[in-house]
Amino acid sequence: MVTLGLTTLITAGTGVTEDRRETIAVIGTGRVGGALGPRLGALGYPVIYGSRTPGSDRVAALVAGSGEQSRAALPGESVNGADIVILAVPWQAIDATLTGLGALDGKIVIDVTNALRVNEQRMMEMAVATSAAEIIQQRIPGASVVKAFNAVGSHVMADPATGGGPVTIPLAGNDAAAKTRVAALVEELGFESLDVGPLGNARYLEGMAVLYMVPYMSGRTDEAFEYYLRTGTAPKRDFEVRPAE
Repeated sequence: MVTLGLTTLITAGTGVTEDRRETIAVIGTGRVGGALGPRLGALGYPVIYGSRTPGSDRVAALVAGSGEQSRAALPGESVNGADIVILAVPWQAIDATLTGLGALDGKIVIDVTNALRVNEQRMMEMAVATSAAEIIQQRIPGASVVKAFNAVGSHVMADPATGGGPVTIPLAGNDAAAKTRVAALVEELGFESLDVGPLGNARYLEGMAVLYMVPYMSGRTDEAFEYYLRTGTAPKRDFEVRPAE
């Protein structure tokens, strides 16, 4: 039985129950992993950082700031025993990362990546016809991929108050239970969550990341923004979707 952030275990032969936080593997120790990991550790989650240099001073400092239950390991080792895996690596590294991680069957995989590239106008654009999330799900079919956190600044991940108000984390995925779990985690971290449908819609969320980067790529950082999607705005009547004629 899974509850908000807790897995209830029944000790064999005793009938005694014990609640524990799920173990979360954070693959990547850059700005995104370095923002989310310590906050998850502060909430009581055992965090295992997957790093190519788990013994480095930089990673050791990150572990030290992520709670007593946290540690670092090579990426392939970090996912052993993890319930949730967060992919916090650049898109360019995702192929090698997934090869090193293996199947990930039965795990919830939170995809934070964006399949973007810089075009001739020095602006971001989509690098694939679908989305990073859909490609990742194809690579690890036994896992439940949920797109999340891809269109929010790492500084806001570290401290939602810097967003200046509510910040929305849209979620896309094919596994309803996995999305519900990720939504609860998002809200524990101080954000609002919004289910935006199946994983195919991740391509539009990655398009939101293209727009998010415009102020940064154009040098207009004073116009940088965070997404807040207000719900409850539908008209007070039945809404009908009509087929195209």
